[in-house]
Amino acid sequence: MEKRVTLKIDKITEEALNIKTFTFKHALGAEPGQFIMLTDFEGGEKPFSISDCTKEEFFITVKRIGEFTARLFQKCVGDFVSIRGAYGSSFFISKNKVLLVGGGYAVPTFYFFAKVLLEAGADVTLINGARTKDEHVFADRFRELDIKVINVTDDGSFGEKGTAVDIAQKIMSQDKFDFLYASGPEMMMKALQDVIGDLNYEFLFERYMKCAIGICGNCTMDPLGLRLCVEGPVLPKEKIELLTEFGKYHRDASGKRITF
Repeated sequence: MEKRVTLKIDKITEEALNIKTFTFKHALGAEPGQFIMLTDFEGGEKPFSISDCTKEEFFITVKRIGEFTARLFQKCVGDFVSIRGAYGSSFFISKNKVLLVGGGYAVPTFYFFAKVLLEAGADVTLINGARTKDEHVFADRFRELDIKVINVTDDGSFGEKGTAVDIAQKIMSQDKFDFLYASGPEMMMKALQDVIGDLNYEFLFERYMKCAIGICGNCTMDPLGLRLCVEGPVLPKEKIELLTEFGKYHRDASGKRITF
């Protein structure tokens, strides 16, 4: 297990309904798609994707969805947490024309990734989807980047009306892309897989993680036994197509299968 680092919260930004970004002054040295493990010293440890990372700082964007994140949302600038990482696989960096399809609070990881793609010379189009305007995140941040952004909400309250998958299918029928990346709810990515066709892709998966170093086996995926904390959380097309549990079930803290 890598060394823990105790960090002070440098900044807290309200992004959307029950979504905040926490900024830390620390040279994490992460790559797009990777995650950290964080504890608040009050019980438990949780994984969080990295939504930006520079030489001097990094930040995570968190949705309040349980007891742990509820405690985290009570933290103030200057409070301390402990982290370890970064862990996991990262996205393939394409230099060509790419499509990013994001949904909900999984979209922020694409902010970090889009900046790296631009540095590599890629032509980037992003679909930023959410259920409603209140849950839509990072629209202002993405607007500052030299990428094409299509904002989408299920109810049409912000941007185009429809799902991220609906819009992805539409623009893929109108334009040609060299690579596709997705980060969002698993059922969104499963639906997206069904309309991608022959286009090469990578998906960022989310699973319950305990150790983050491949020992406990809690985040393995059938039938390959892939450990998402090590071989993932970013997986390529050739591995995803072999997964029998994708879009069907996941596991809780005890390892019990939970259907979607």
